[in-house]
Amino acid sequence: MSALHERLPRIPGVLARPPSPALAAYVQRFWWIEGDASYAYDMQMLHPDGGSGVIFNFADPLSLDGILHRPSALVAGPQLSSARLQLAGRVKLMGVRFRPGMGAPFFGMGLDELSGFHWDGRHGDGGPGLRLTSLIDALAELDRGMQQRLVEQELLARLTAAREQRSPVQQLLNQIAASGGNARLADLMQTVPLGQRQLERLFRHQVGLSPKQFSRIQRVALSRRELQMGTPLLDTALACGYSDQAHFIHDFKTVVGMTPGQYRLRTQASS
Repeated sequence: MSALHERLPRIPGVLARPPSPALAAYVQRFWWIEGDASYAYDMQMLHPDGGSGVIFNFADPLSLDGILHRPSALVAGPQLSSARLQLAGRVKLMGVRFRPGMGAPFFGMGLDELSGFHWDGRHGDGGPGLRLTSLIDALAELDRGMQQRLVEQELLARLTAAREQRSPVQQLLNQIAASGGNARLADLMQTVPLGQRQLERLFRHQVGLSPKQFSRIQRVALSRRELQMGTPLLDTALACGYSDQAHFIHDFKTVVGMTPGQYRLRTQASS
């Protein structure tokens, strides 16, 4: 089943809305899930895309990779491998999904400090920014429209206060994404007017992943789309720029947690 940040999971009570134009370059979407205890939710696979996000939980605890998180604000930094989300009981969630490389101004820290990291509001406001514990208390009593407006106000205030020079990193990030991770990094980095070491350091700080890691998850995402369309394994590996099937299987299993063949069977069973 699809990740919350790729396309909506096929479960009842799910809604997504686009951000305001002022935030469209930074935020993929706002989303909500609501349901009562009578529904048995399937486990959701959350595949990495280089993005980051925040989940506001107003009801029963949720399980992420087997760890229960009580009602609070949960920050999800950029991930290198797929995560597993399990919902149960009464569900009332609101989420914000940031585009790859776009969360740092809002969290008040480099995404390299949040890579592979989940933080929830039980630690108070001493973690990533956004006044998370204060926000969740204010959001709990509002309808969806007012919730989005309040969060957007907070995001815009932080964006104004944290404007930074992003052009070299953004150029490389866009080029990697446009190629689906297939282009040679050395060639792409030569087109950016910055030294390789400095560019890699800035990229990791702003995106939370190295250029190589971001390229790998983009390529695996491309291969997942090919498998979903029924493309044979060897043809998928070649179409996604892998020189051999062993390298393809290794990368895919590292990111998704299962082999391409297992993923294809799971996709067919859920369709």
